[in-house]
Amino acid sequence: MTNEIIETAKATQEVAKATKKGLEVAEKLGGFFAKVLGEPVETAAGILGDKLRFMRWERQIRIVDRAEEINSKRGISGKEIPVPPKLAIPIIENASLEENDYLQDLWVKLLSSAQGHETSGSVRAAFIDIIKQLEVIDVRLLNLIFNSYSKAVSENVITPESSPTKVAFPKTEIIKHLGISEKIYENSVDNLMRVRCLCSEVKIIQGIGLGGEKPTIDKGYESICITSLGVGFVLACIKE
Repeated sequence: MTNEIIETAKATQEVAKATKKGLEVAEKLGGFFAKVLGEPVETAAGILGDKLRFMRWERQIRIVDRAEEINSKRGISGKEIPVPPKLAIPIIENASLEENDYLQDLWVKLLSSAQGHETSGSVRAAFIDIIKQLEVIDVRLLNLIFNSYSKAVSENVITPESSPTKVAFPKTEIIKHLGISEKIYENSVDNLMRVRCLCSEVKIIQGIGLGGEKPTIDKGYESICITSLGVGFVLACIKE
């Protein structure tokens, strides 16, 4: 009988601990969602409750922790602005479902960008669809191209006001830097072109004209450029 009483007491304690943790987590999530949406806790919980009910708490808690960390690094902690539900809900929903930390961070950074006074205007709804279609290698490749583009801007090869498609980067260097095969490179470039973050370099053939227009050569996989949409996406979703 004594053993039964002890085991029952232990089980009761575990249930109490789990209940307490659940309440703490719910309170933390509720406060975060309320701040994001600019609504009272009860209203925010009602808006998001049905969609988030079956999602894993640990992934949601990571969103909260990373958002606070990123907002602090960006200097907007405590100064966040409300995010429209049409952006906030799909961002939080998709972030909660993402198992990969690297890809989940894209969602958190996009949410952070939407919360910043200076960055919210550059957040596009299209970025939500883009993130959903990216793999880790796609993000790494796009970030590499963006860094190379940024270097070209800093070295006055191209001005910030010019189209980023005016500077191109060769396939051989990208493959070597990332340590990937040609097939993986082409698959990734295809996907990034499909979402309009990259494009092929188009070279104008000098000295030849036809009907007043210069003929061009599409370099395909051999030489690629980041697009204006790609630059905006990296700034909103990849860079801290």
